[in-house]
Amino acid sequence: MEKEESLLEKGLYFLTAFVINLILFTLLSTYLLFTRLSYEVSRPITLLLEETPLLEEVPREEKVIFEKRTQRAGGTKEKLEKAKGGKSVPSLPPVATRSGDVPVASKETTETSILSEIERKVKSRKTEATQDKPTVGESFGELSGVVSGSGVDLAKSATRKILYIPPFPKLSATELPSTFQAKLWVEPSGRVAKVEVLKRSGVPEIDSALVQLLKGVKFEPIEGNIIQTGIITFRFKGG
Repeated sequence: MEKEESLLEKGLYFLTAFVINLILFTLLSTYLLFTRLSYEVSRPITLLLEETPLLEEVPREEKVIFEKRTQRAGGTKEKLEKAKGGKSVPSLPPVATRSGDVPVASKETTETSILSEIERKVKSRKTEATQDKPTVGESFGELSGVVSGSGVDLAKSATRKILYIPPFPKLSATELPSTFQAKLWVEPSGRVAKVEVLKRSGVPEIDSALVQLLKGVKFEPIEGNIIQTGIITFRFKGG
């Protein structure tokens, strides 16, 4: 009785160890398989296309058509025809065929299909890039500002609210500058993406300082992937 219990315990121990090893092996195989598949999917495809020179005896514009006809008595008959051109095409010896033969695509057809697939993928990527790129939409209006010795004051007359204006450095000029005007491109997040000077003040240092100031202005965010534009005009006040 004790021997039977000992053999039963050993059998259960061996069975448990076998099941655990089988589960671990299955999990490891599954992990390696998915890792390999993800690597194969993410790895770029490199294609090398080599153009093979054509034989002089058969011009490019001539195509050979094989027509197979099955006779009732058995066997096959092959007919060789010329698609284009004025030269005669040499006859080929008969080739025995059987039911169920699968036509093999020519090298030219294979290369054409590969090029078509590459062209389709390139167009698809261009379409995705165009969809992700924001479009320039409507204008948010015109802004006006006053530059004085105490700083810069912007009038909030535009349709898009200004959340932050960076401090303007103190600059000195021998004479009062003229009007400064610029065009802004504002992203949906509110960041100024581009500043184009339309009218200069006559003082290069002040123009550069105003451009840096406008690049740091923060507008309120909007919904949609649209870049808004607007015009801002600065006037200078002495004192």
